[in-house]
Amino acid sequence: MNDLEQYYEIVDHIYSLTTILLTAYCYASLAKPFLLDTSSGRLQKSRTWLVAAAYACIMLFLHYMPYYINAILAYGIGILGTFFVMCLLNPVYIRQKLFLSITFFSLRWQAWRIVGQTVFAWHPLIYKFISNNDKIVWFRVYVIECVRDSLFGFFLMYVGVRFLLRVYGKKQEHMKLREFLILTIPSLSGICAYVMIFFYYNVYTSALEQASLSVKIGYEMLIGIYAVICYATNLAIIWLFRQWKTEQEEDRQREIFSRQMQDLESHITEAERLYKDMRALRHDMGNHLMTLKQLYTQGESEEAQAYTAALQDQMQAASFGISSGNPVTDVILSDRKKEMDEKGIVFTCDFHYPADSEINAFDISIILNNGLSNAIEAAERENSPDTHIFLSSYRRKNMYIIEIANSFTGELKTDEQSRLPVTTKEGEGHGFGLSSVRHAARKYLGDIEISKEIFQQEECCMLRVMLQTIKGE
Repeated sequence: MNDLEQYYEIVDHIYSLTTILLTAYCYASLAKPFLLDTSSGRLQKSRTWLVAAAYACIMLFLHYMPYYINAILAYGIGILGTFFVMCLLNPVYIRQKLFLSITFFSLRWQAWRIVGQTVFAWHPLIYKFISNNDKIVWFRVYVIECVRDSLFGFFLMYVGVRFLLRVYGKKQEHMKLREFLILTIPSLSGICAYVMIFFYYNVYTSALEQASLSVKIGYEMLIGIYAVICYATNLAIIWLFRQWKTEQEEDRQREIFSRQMQDLESHITEAERLYKDMRALRHDMGNHLMTLKQLYTQGESEEAQAYTAALQDQMQAASFGISSGNPVTDVILSDRKKEMDEKGIVFTCDFHYPADSEINAFDISIILNNGLSNAIEAAERENSPDTHIFLSSYRRKNMYIIEIANSFTGELKTDEQSRLPVTTKEGEGHGFGLSSVRHAARKYLGDIEISKEIFQQEECCMLRVMLQTIKGE
């Protein structure tokens, strides 16, 4: 082996190591947002580095082991092995992680195929300008090509990963089987088609060698164009899928908003009915008192007591169970209290409507409805005969604060991006309640805060909603 061959070998090793490390970096960048800690919901950077290290170690082992292995099989083993490492580090949302791994495998292969085909397409042209005997020049060309290929391949992979994260999102979520198939079949079909193309390419290598230069360049360009189309198709399908999902979520939000509007209308109707009953009762109160006076005058005490009891029942039916300072919130809180009583949940209420502020009763009703609904669901999951829900409100300077606390002994897991609790429920509509509360709070330059606290000497999950009163105190 002459010195120049040794240099070629050194450059080969550096090029292989560089491409593996750059690919590991891109893979870890894609996996990073989906490696949240299951207990705290926080991102652990060490997990990202472990994913990169796992891929790099597997690929280096396969590259330097003394047995030949097909390139597609080697990269498939590397991606699949790293997928298992991801599952060990974060054993949730497995189907989503498999989709990300398959998609990255396809993007990686297509990116480097595009790079490779540009080399094949222009290589025959170089032979016209460089002599075969000028080995030093050819070595320099080879070094330049390795550097260019590494940078171009990394650029295509990194752009693909960033675009995927941008359009797909960075949120851990359950992926249904049909969604998984829609997103992964294009990647798998592209890989299979590529394998078939190069199988025939290798079979007819001798025939291509005898073909004209224009035929060779045309064929290499055709394969490169196919790789570009596959690369773009994978990203486009993911973008279209996310657009479809976004439209679905918006439709569900509109449906939930519509139901909330209907609930509010029913609460207003109920409040109007109660006020009408109270006015009628107040109007008839003189007649009732006169009737009672006559009964007692005539010595019919039993009839008078029965009449009094019936009158009390009528007054109770025509009054709110809770008085908060607003008829709409009175009805909401009374309904929720009745629901809690039926489910054996102790409800403590110290809520007062901010009548002297510009906060709309509709927004307060959204906050109370969704906040108490989530609290009731959480309290029911405690499976304890002694569960509590506490509702209170107070002023602090120009802020109006609503606090809803429910018995909670588990671990509070929050999403890294939204800072909202992570839900394990897969049904449609889950997760929109707190989003609606946050949306209502931000209309008044406020926000929400969710934490686990000791409240009233009990472990509780606390929802704190902060709103500016605009007018001040």
